[in-house]
Order: sequence, then C-alpha cells, then structure tokens
Amino acid sequence: AAMVNYMDESMSEFIAAFQRKGMYENTLVILSSDNGGPIYGKGLVGSDQGAANNIPLRGGKLSDWEGGIRVNAFISGGFVPVHQRGTTMDEYMHIADWYATLCDIAGADPVDKKAKEANLPPIDSMNMWPLLSGQKSKGPREEIHLSEHALISGKYKLLTGGGLPQAQFKNITSDIVLFDGYWPGWGNQATIKTFIKWKNCKHGCLYNIIDDPFEKDNLATSEPDLLGKMIARLADLNKSVFRPDRGIETIEACTKWPGYYGPFVE
Repeated sequence: AAMVNYMDESMSEFIAAFQRKGMYENTLVILSSDNGGPIYGKGLVGSDQGAANNIPLRGGKLSDWEGGIRVNAFISGGFVPVHQRGTTMDEYMHIADWYATLCDIAGADPVDKKAKEANLPPIDSMNMWPLLSGQKSKGPREEIHLSEHALISGKYKLLTGGGLPQAQFKNITSDIVLFDGYWPGWGNQATIKTFIKWKNCKHGCLYNIIDDPFEKDNLATSEPDLLGKMIARLADLNKSVFRPDRGIETIEACTKWPGYYGPFVE
C-alpha cells in the first residue's frame, strides 16, 4: 500500500509539473505493469516472498497463467481525445505494441531496417493508436505469442509448459506450468504452494479466457481439433523466435561500467 501511495504521489507531481509548464495538453501519460504480481514464497527467488495477490486470476509472475500476464494499464493526459477520456478498452494489447503505437504518434517508421538487412525476424509490435484514440472500435491484434510455451488466439489460450527459471531446478521438466492455483504471495502457504502447485501441460492445456478468465475449465479433451491447431500454430511462431547468444554471466558486468550494469563484457 505504501508503494502504491508513493507512486500515486509521484505521478501527481509529474502531472503538476507538466501543467505548470503548459505541456500537459500535448502529453500522453502511459502507465502499465510489465507482468502480473509475484505470488511465490521463499526459496524460488532467493529469500524474498512475492507479496502480491492476483485473485481471482490464476497464477502469477513467472508463469503464463492470466495472473502472470494480464495486467492493469491506462493512458491519460491532454493528448487523449476528449471523447475517449473515462472509457475502458477490452481488446487485446501486448506491451510490445507501445513501440509501433508511439512511432505512429511521432510520425516515425517502426521498421528496424538494419535488422531486416540482417535477416532478423520483423517486429511484433502493432499500432494501437487508432483503437486507443477512438478512430476504430476493433484492435488489430487477434493473437499473442506469449512465449515459446504459450499462445493466445482469439478467445482461447494454449499452455504447453514453461518450466522453472532457476538453475537449481534444471531437472524439473519444462512441461510444468508454475503457480497452478489462487493464493496471495505471503506466508507459509505461499512457500508450500509454490513448490507443489504445478500443472503438467505436456500435451497442451486449453482455456477460453473470455468466458473463463479464471482458467478453471481445461478444454483440451473436449476440443481436440482446436488444441491441435493451436499447438501447430505455436510451433510455427516459435520458428521465428530470436534468441541470440548473450554469453555467460560474469561479475565483471557489475564493475566494468561507471556506476551501472553493462550489456556485454568481452
């Protein structure tokens, strides 16, 4: 609560500063979380507990359950068209879409030409400004490639695993989806459930996240054709995943640069 209160006060100071300088009418304020709240207990990420609560959504950070990926976000500022202020949007949007959206607002070309020349995959970002500004009532995004293990297509979501992020759990199968349930990320129950509440989605877990946003009804058995199509689509999308060799972790990254972490150490 103290963190939220501090953020709220900080945002009010930013807004007041823009207004004093006469900049507010040309300002677009974007506030978005990067992932769902962490609900893990002690032992998964050091000695810290997640301390978040995503209920009624299933799961949390480090998983592809709705509690790990569905987040709060809003835009504000004088740049938002008057008729859009105070409205809500229920269309799909990925955080990567802000790139193409802001490029459009700024009149910039979002295409990475150097990457294209190097035969790298194109950007995944989509321009959402026509939707956000009210020019269109339907957004361009019909699917979200959540990870190499998960895909949203239309109203359905496929999960095929995810595994555990830490090296000490490297023997645990990648077919496992973490945080299979609903609990707050504090106390002994959070620690216990973190290590026992997993779901095996080796053969695919399928949910209708529009009619069943809490992911209680696995449709994998009742919708085998749809399951197969989504598994095939995920495999096709995974062919363009860009995962370069980033080298090995080294303590030198903490000391090489003057007061900040650097990206690479030769």
